[in-house]
Amino acid sequence: MRTKDTIDRDSGETLGAVARLLHHAAIRAWAQADAQGPRSPLHLMVLGIHIAFCQAVAMLPSDDYLDGQPPVQDDIVQLLTSAEKLTRSIPVSDQTAGISALVVAICDLVREATP
Repeated sequence: MRTKDTIDRDSGETLGAVARLLHHAAIRAWAQADAQGPRSPLHLMVLGIHIAFCQAVAMLPSDDYLDGQPPVQDDIVQLLTSAEKLTRSIPVSDQTAGISALVVAICDLVREATP
């Protein structure tokens, strides 16, 4: 079992970028869901995005994940796809326990968000 302080720096920075992308995707999706009204199916997807964001943050060694550059994408699918692509460079090891579940969650979100 790993502890939060054992993840290597490169993986931590990449995971922080994934968390930022998921955070911005959730914010944009919430705005769209609110604009569509309380019965919008986007509300469920936003919940999934937020859960994936929480999974990513839980693996980070610190809470400074929002310190990096904000993403330039505005589209939810682009943000999710970028997050999924970044996860490909994070090695699966004892130090990154939980990354496989995060990758699966993000892939499911990409599939759900893609028209």
